[in-house]
Amino acid sequence: MPNRELPEDLRRRDFLNPQRQTPFWQSPEFQRFGLFAMIALVVAGLYLFSHQAQQVAAPPPTAPPPPATTTLTPEEQSAREAYLATAFEGALRDQDDGADLQDTTGSRKLLDQIARYDADDFRARTQRTLDYPAAKADPEAWRGEFVRLYGVLGTIWAEKLARPVAGRSTVWRGQLLTGDNFTEPNLVEFIDRPMPGTDLDDLRMRAAQVEGIFYRTARFESEYRNGKGERVEATWTMPWVFVRNLQLIDEGQAPTSTVLNEHPVLILAILAFVIFGGRLLFSWFSSKRRVRRAPQPQTGIREIFERKLREKGVQPGSRVGAPPTASSQQPRARSSTSQNPASPPPASPPKP
Repeated sequence: MPNRELPEDLRRRDFLNPQRQTPFWQSPEFQRFGLFAMIALVVAGLYLFSHQAQQVAAPPPTAPPPPATTTLTPEEQSAREAYLATAFEGALRDQDDGADLQDTTGSRKLLDQIARYDADDFRARTQRTLDYPAAKADPEAWRGEFVRLYGVLGTIWAEKLARPVAGRSTVWRGQLLTGDNFTEPNLVEFIDRPMPGTDLDDLRMRAAQVEGIFYRTARFESEYRNGKGERVEATWTMPWVFVRNLQLIDEGQAPTSTVLNEHPVLILAILAFVIFGGRLLFSWFSSKRRVRRAPQPQTGIREIFERKLREKGVQPGSRVGAPPTASSQQPRARSSTSQNPASPPPASPPKP
């Protein structure tokens, strides 16, 4: 009888001995995640250690100049009056607080003085941030001060000068809204066009930082439409600042210190930890879902395997290629006899 070999798919033992599911902590994803987490923690620890060492070794910052105050001694008041009379070639004393906008000799002289400053030198002199309520309450105490403002730009327009200043016949005037809800309007004046090459409408509602000299408070009249679409005339008294430097906050360094710009490496490490952790959890839940859906191994597969063997005439447990036994031939003899009834019976041996 010819040798019969099992097909390749029946000789595979993976069906009878399925592999055990790998725990998620032994998966390649978890091992990569653990390696990355260790590297991120080491980098973050080194960064925080170096940052703390720099803070300890850094010298104490220079104390800012004392704020303007309404409570002055007679000597301080006399010194301040002398300063205002001589500062910027006497440009601070020809207009009163709360008056309408005017183009005078003093205002043009102040613009000329600002135009002569180098941008870095002006920035170094600007050490104070304008206190809007204090400037409204006592503008005389802030007159001639180098101030910095943060806010949102409003409409900017051109104003013709009565006489040219430093070769310019036009200044640019606009609004800067400051405060928590941008409810504190300030009048800002530029001797040069802000952001040359950029449309002025594109600067509207852009966050900006300006550095300039507080001139005085000015009365400003404008028209706007209310919620009903009606045109309304309004009058404000606001600080008037002559600006030397303008910087859009979203295109430079943010003026306020945040956790993001103070600890960028730590924030990136936390974000990476969250992303890889989410990916790991997703892989783990997916593997658990696959394990639940997997059929019960061994029992059903063994029965199918043994049934295939019987169909091919091989007894389960016998070796492939072994000679068939007598018990396996008898059914074949009977079946052959029953299939050919006309064949003669086998001859009996002759009697002695």
